Amino acid sequence: MRGLPSFVSSFVPERLKVWTRLTRELPPADRLIATTSDGQQLALWRVKPAGASKGAVLLLHGLGSNRFAFHWPGRSIADYLAGEGFDAYVAELRGAGHSCPELTSWTFHDYLEHDVPALLQRVKEESGQSQVHLVGHSMGGILAMCHGIVSGGEGLRSLTALGSALDYGIGVSGFGPIKRVQPVLERLTSLPWGVAMQVISPLLARISDPLAGFNFHPDNAEAAVVRAVYSNAFGAIPTALLSSLSTALGPGGLQSRGGEAFQARAATLKTPLLLMAASDDRQCPLLALEATAAATSAKVLRFGSRHGHRAEYGHFDLLLGKHAPEEVWPQVLQWLQISGRG
Repeated sequence: MRGLPSFVSSFVPERLKVWTRLTRELPPADRLIATTSDGQQLALWRVKPAGASKGAVLLLHGLGSNRFAFHWPGRSIADYLAGEGFDAYVAELRGAGHSCPELTSWTFHDYLEHDVPALLQRVKEESGQSQVHLVGHSMGGILAMCHGIVSGGEGLRSLTALGSALDYGIGVSGFGPIKRVQPVLERLTSLPWGVAMQVISPLLARISDPLAGFNFHPDNAEAAVVRAVYSNAFGAIPTALLSSLSTALGPGGLQSRGGEAFQARAATLKTPLLLMAASDDRQCPLLALEATAAATSAKVLRFGSRHGHRAEYGHFDLLLGKHAPEEVWPQVLQWLQISGRG
């Protein structure tokens, strides 16, 4: 039965296969391929505007996520931006969704050095635009900022990072325990995060559980959406990737392959940057985001009840929360419109 891992399906009676009801299909999009400098084939999903393009936007998902983060059926920021005239491209980094690598392991640096440049080049070729708006959620936002730093801003119109920072050692992050269990993780090649989340997804958001709360605030996400997201939007995570990202929790924050802290170079960022913060983000501490903003001179927008919004915001609520289409997405659009005039 579709939507249920095969090794689980054989043991579960038909009447209990609730996973099928959680299966979602991607909304309409043109599938493209971007080839990286190390030979990997990356899926890139294009949502075209109806009329003349107001600019090209590349959307980068977070750790362990995939295309559904930006292109969820019925709640797609890619569709929204295309409806407002932007040429929207939803990326899938190596190992995510339809981007099946010929590798078993990779790091954050592989994303930064190979995937992001290849995706940007493909967007430029397809769109005919020489400059691209880069929008990232969580790790995708970190990638956007780091690319802006190392590239000197070449070919970039603007950067937007939702729930992202360069130094997660500032404040309290739910990723903190990674440092304590790193010796155990080093004995593994990959964590089957997507399969595990799919298996337990029918149980989530029925009570106030910490796993659902890691991504969503209960007042800003319908329980059915939470369960479906956990069933569709995640995949396996190489432990080498976690290890490279764990430097973000140490002194100075995330480090390059050569050991240099990106936040120490943040003042060199030339591309206009917008940081978007969630009031109840269990992953990206507000203090960390504000420190990144200070280092980069970024504009910061905060979302939550204390900032005049209808509910608190969790980490994934910035994209898929029930109030995001009216409160968050228009702010992203406005930023793209303003920075696109430069």
